[in-house]
Amino acid sequence: MRYFNQILLFGSILLVFNACSVIECGNSSEDLVDNFTNFVDNVGDLKLDYESKQWAIHDKRFEHFLEDCYEHHEVDMTGRERRRFWGKVLKYVKLRYGTSVIRQLFTKEDSMSIENFFKDGALDDLKKKLKTTPN
Repeated sequence: MRYFNQILLFGSILLVFNACSVIECGNSSEDLVDNFTNFVDNVGDLKLDYESKQWAIHDKRFEHFLEDCYEHHEVDMTGRERRRFWGKVLKYVKLRYGTSVIRQLFTKEDSMSIENFFKDGALDDLKKKLKTTPN
């Protein structure tokens, strides 16, 4: 019976985490963009120092939005939604690392450190998505 209770508890925890993920991603691409916009704006309101340890939790949510939510809704997004989403990505990066990183995104100088900053070719994806956003 004790093992059954532990399994039930573990299953409940998994359901809660999954439900939170679905809520955060939203049921539509518009929900995603709205949720992500609220997230970035709320992080901006915190006015955290670049070296604050509080960034860890926000970075995890940011990664979740990019790696899970965006990939799930990407095919349904309009050009306007893509522009809004990637504009907020840039805002988050600016809040997190400062404006110098944003400037470096679009220059050839120091491209290796920026490419390392955005692992797995995400820099190229970011540039491509910002330049080609069909309506």
